[in-house]
Amino acid sequence: MHEPGSFEAASDALIDFGHAVLQERLAASTCGNVSVRLDASRFVISASGAQVGCLAIDTLSIVSLLDGTRLAGPKPSMEAELHRRAYLARPTIGAVLHSQSPSATLFACDPNAPQNLDFIPEIPAYVRKFALVPYAAPGTLALAQSVTDAFADPDVTVVQMRNHGQVIIGSTWQNAIRRGVFFELACWMALQGRTLQPIPDADAAHLRNYARDV
Repeated sequence: MHEPGSFEAASDALIDFGHAVLQERLAASTCGNVSVRLDASRFVISASGAQVGCLAIDTLSIVSLLDGTRLAGPKPSMEAELHRRAYLARPTIGAVLHSQSPSATLFACDPNAPQNLDFIPEIPAYVRKFALVPYAAPGTLALAQSVTDAFADPDVTVVQMRNHGQVIIGSTWQNAIRRGVFFELACWMALQGRTLQPIPDADAAHLRNYARDV
C-alpha cells in the first residue's frame, strides 16, 4: 500500500484507470489517454503512444500544472495540454479520460444527433450535461482551449469533440469511468433509430444534483 498522494499511489491509480477503460471498451489500442491529479502542481498522464489498457510505470509521465512541462518519465500524450487545462478549469477534477467509445464517437460524427440524452435517470444523475465542440486537430491548443471553455459550465462533465471522441472528467477515475459507461449507453440508445422520450426537464434537473462530484 503506497502513501496517499504519492507518485506511487497515483501511478497505481492510473494503471487501474487504464485497465478499466479497456475493460469497459471506452478506448482501444493507442486511442485515448488517461490522467490523474498528483497534487496541486502536478498530474500523471499516460505517455505518447501508450496503450491505455496496458500501462506500466515506464509509460507514465509527470507533467507540471503550472506550465505543462514534463517533469519526469517519457514524452506525455499529445493531449497533455488538454488535460492540464481541464484540471486548471475545475479544481475538483481528480481524473481526466479522453475516450473513443464506439457509439459516443459515432454520435460525435453525426450532425443530426439529438441534444437531449436524458433517457434514463442515470444520465442526468451521473453525466449531468454534455457539450459538443467543433473539430480541431488533435494535440492543438485550439482543441485544448475549446474543451476548457466547455467545462466552464459547471454541469458539463463530458465534452464531445466533433469527429474525434470524448473528454470525460471525474473527482476520481472510478467516477470518470462510470460517467463514460453511461454516456456510451445513452449514445447507443440515441442511435437505434427509435423515437425516445426523455425524462421530464424538471425531474432531470433534480437528478443532476444527485451525484455531483466535480
